[in-house]
Amino acid sequence: MTNEIKEFNKLIDKNIKNEDENNANSLLENKLLLKKNKSYFITINKIYKLFKDINNYNKSRNIYIALGILIYISGFFYKKSLEGGDLNFYTKNTLIIFSRYLSISFSCYNINLWLTAYLDISMKKKIFIYSFHIFYLIGLYIYDHGELLENHGLYNFMLFYEENLCKIERPLPWFDLLPRGIKNFWTGSQSCSRKEHFEAFFDSYQNNKLVVNGCSENKITYMILPETFNLKYIEKDRWNLREVVVNKMNSKIYNYTEPIDLKNIEAVYVTCGNQSKLVTRIAGRRINPKLDKQPIEKLNVLMIFIDALSRRQFFRNLPKTAKKLEIIHKSGISHLNQFFRYGIVGKHTEANSLGLFVGLQMSNKRKGIPIWEEYRNRGYVVGIVDDQCQSWDVVYNYRTAISVDHELISPFCLPEYHETYKNPYSNFKGPWSIRRRCITGQYVHNYALNYTKEFINLYDGTNPWFFRSSYMEAHENTSEVLSLMDDDLLNFFESLSEETLNRTAIIIVSDHGLHMGINYLFTNQGHIEHKLPFLSTLIPERFLDKYPELRKNLDENEQKLISAFDIYTTLRDILDFNLLLEPKKKLHIGIDISKITKNNREKKINNKKKKRRNNKKRKNSIIWGKSLLRSIPNRTCQEILIPNEYCVCH
Repeated sequence: MTNEIKEFNKLIDKNIKNEDENNANSLLENKLLLKKNKSYFITINKIYKLFKDINNYNKSRNIYIALGILIYISGFFYKKSLEGGDLNFYTKNTLIIFSRYLSISFSCYNINLWLTAYLDISMKKKIFIYSFHIFYLIGLYIYDHGELLENHGLYNFMLFYEENLCKIERPLPWFDLLPRGIKNFWTGSQSCSRKEHFEAFFDSYQNNKLVVNGCSENKITYMILPETFNLKYIEKDRWNLREVVVNKMNSKIYNYTEPIDLKNIEAVYVTCGNQSKLVTRIAGRRINPKLDKQPIEKLNVLMIFIDALSRRQFFRNLPKTAKKLEIIHKSGISHLNQFFRYGIVGKHTEANSLGLFVGLQMSNKRKGIPIWEEYRNRGYVVGIVDDQCQSWDVVYNYRTAISVDHELISPFCLPEYHETYKNPYSNFKGPWSIRRRCITGQYVHNYALNYTKEFINLYDGTNPWFFRSSYMEAHENTSEVLSLMDDDLLNFFESLSEETLNRTAIIIVSDHGLHMGINYLFTNQGHIEHKLPFLSTLIPERFLDKYPELRKNLDENEQKLISAFDIYTTLRDILDFNLLLEPKKKLHIGIDISKITKNNREKKINNKKKKRRNNKKRKNSIIWGKSLLRSIPNRTCQEILIPNEYCVCH
């Protein structure tokens, strides 16, 4: 301000010398005005400096507050990650939650260190902050010191508890990052919807008669699809069944004129002009209701079998269904478990499904009794639906017997879906197709789901029942078709009432992961997924409340190495459940899996005759694993008959 006044004085003197009186007077007035406002500018400058000092102080204080908040958050979430409890606390949904706790804790701590390093503060203050960090870490060490499982949670669980578990290689899951539908978008529309020219259905308001409405053609015809469970063995052969079904259909074509009563008929093929419609149902009760109340221990069993489905693929392709299972678990009606180390005993369906359904190893003479027949023999109503033209009992078990009360297979032999004379397993049509799978304007899987739903609605609450609902939607090269099932499978689970869930054990299982396509052929992830099929159970809480130790066993067994023989044993355990007696002790038949592995080791020192004798003894004998309801020890692949080439443990 003083310099500006001096400049004005020089200008005034110069103008006076030049006799420029007017200009000098003007400058003189400005000088007087400048002197008058000098005190004002000084005041403003002081206020500005004051606010600047206050702002710097507030910034400094705010930074220290921020550092304090970050260190508090870091400690809080680290403490949360160390909460202890039983294995249920670790192996349920908390796995992801606890990893997030640790991520938040470490992130906040690292941000704190970086802020301290770049703060414009004195070195003394930085040394003080770093000293605080050291004491903070010492405090965490004192709090976290020790390795006892009951004192620690997920972080130490991963570090210490898994020492005794099967260690699985974790490849880069790049396959999970691909957008859904990217591998088969070029095959065209994935929808089965079409313009319907008429409707056909079994009308419950007309005594379940077949009704056809809206057909503008003069002639309506229908064909009756044969029941498959009473066909002969040769007729149910894999390559004969499709022709047998089509020939029996075509042998008699009926004209439709009015609603007609078709007793005991479960599948009809109706044609109106150029359009046809498949109509399926449960054709009434075939077993009389039980008068006695169903005990808590006598659980119904719903087995949902999805061929070639890995655990990762289940979550990748069926996210809505997975979410629904979690909702059922959180409702407190059923207890959800998924089994992370379920391994395969062979590459294909044959070996794995034999262990799963009959408890047998592969042999030339199989003919074991399927698990559903065991239930039927004990008074259960049994139903089966396979959404492919194939009888499992004939193709893999080398037998045919009337072991069910309801069976739906013949609709999936229709030429629209399953070729009658050409190759039925092509890439663009049939149960291995990479395209949508349709029959008369509906997804193939919907016929199976609706049949399952009708069976449950008819028998639940009046009879104990066992139902196997089998699907081929995961068995194709692209791993995309299964996604088309998600909404419908979600709707199916939403249709199950609380009463049904209260008395039903639900087992969702596969035989192996996908063993075809780019992922399997060219990636390590694909090979590992093939060896880790999906297995999950929903067991009624009402049942587990009566036997709480079973809930604990289920939760602990999630991380145990298991095979198909353990699942078979679990199904036998549920049948006529006895807390004090495991299946083998109840039945006094079969061979314990541990005895077989022990015999295998002894073979090295036994002579060939004894080897042949041991093999002959165990042919067609049930192999008892460990029930998932019971405590399972840590075992190796060899101890549960998983061959080395399919073992995922390292």
